[in-house]
Amino acid sequence: MVKIILGAFFISLIVSVLIILLFQKSFNIGEDYFEGPQKFHDRPTPRIGGAGIYMAFSIVIFYLLISKNSNIYLKFFISSLPIFFFGLLEDITRKVSPKVRLFAAVLSGLLAYFLIDAYLPRIGIPYIDSIFQIKLIAIVFTIIGIAGVVNAINIIDGYNGLVSVVSVIIFLALAYVGYKVHDKFVYTICFLMIGAIAGFFFWNYPFGKIFLGDGGAYFIGFTIAVLSVMLVKNHPQVSPWFPLLVVIYPVFETIFSFYRKKILRNQSPFKPDGFHFHMLIYKRVVPFVFDIHRSEKLMRNSATSPFLWLICSLGAIPAVFFWQNTPVLIIFTILFCIFYIWLYRSIVRFRFGKIIKMLKR
Repeated sequence: MVKIILGAFFISLIVSVLIILLFQKSFNIGEDYFEGPQKFHDRPTPRIGGAGIYMAFSIVIFYLLISKNSNIYLKFFISSLPIFFFGLLEDITRKVSPKVRLFAAVLSGLLAYFLIDAYLPRIGIPYIDSIFQIKLIAIVFTIIGIAGVVNAINIIDGYNGLVSVVSVIIFLALAYVGYKVHDKFVYTICFLMIGAIAGFFFWNYPFGKIFLGDGGAYFIGFTIAVLSVMLVKNHPQVSPWFPLLVVIYPVFETIFSFYRKKILRNQSPFKPDGFHFHMLIYKRVVPFVFDIHRSEKLMRNSATSPFLWLICSLGAIPAVFFWQNTPVLIIFTILFCIFYIWLYRSIVRFRFGKIIKMLKR
């Protein structure tokens, strides 16, 4: 396993620095500009860092295919191709519509079902689980869930190191439970992804030399979703609420953002704005806590992510401890949502500063 992690790390590390060097030579492919409500850097930067992660993933997958003599790795690779390809195409051209990218997520989800039988047969709620005995319903729900997680990971991708560490936390949790239930495929892919993400993270945090891009975020989200489904489907002792609690931060961020935009503000939920949770941390919490001037974009950018790493761990840690106990996992899921809403409202209404002042005394 160490060989897989190190191999993925160094491949991703090398490909990422090659992308950076080529970009500096005026090959401005996948350039990320800094206009718009969700841009918090001050220089053009390559946003195709997902290519390094996917390259590392691909090479190690074919190594596993040969060494393990198991075609499940190849099938998983094939199922990931549409979602990564169209995400990368958007990074390069900026002309791939959200509908086309949604279609790519659905196509990858369908391939995962047909090739590796990835679908969710239960959600841990009596009576509703009986409906999931109708396979078509289970498959449709699974594909919607995969597309949702893909979109959730992409939504939180806005600051140096944010998605990288959040994803590593999630993969570590999935790997732990995969190891406990002796699912070698799940924990092998998890450690492969951890190594590949670490290679990208080296260049991304804290100075933001390269960004993940849609291709990288979509691919990471797809991998998380499919491995979660595989754990629940193949191991009855794993609660369906375990992977939900592990990814509750990005998933609830997406749900809350949809509610905030569509219901509260009566605008398109797909229109970018500056009121995502991580943006409020950047704008209102980081300058207050660290006394960083608002013009210091890079320092504020890098100081934002650790707050969100902590928020993510609030879901992942109890999930790991209670991965078999559905009632307890449901309680922690509800508590996280309540905490998230309370914290969001506190920041929006400028109450968070008062809390920090009290803690500093």
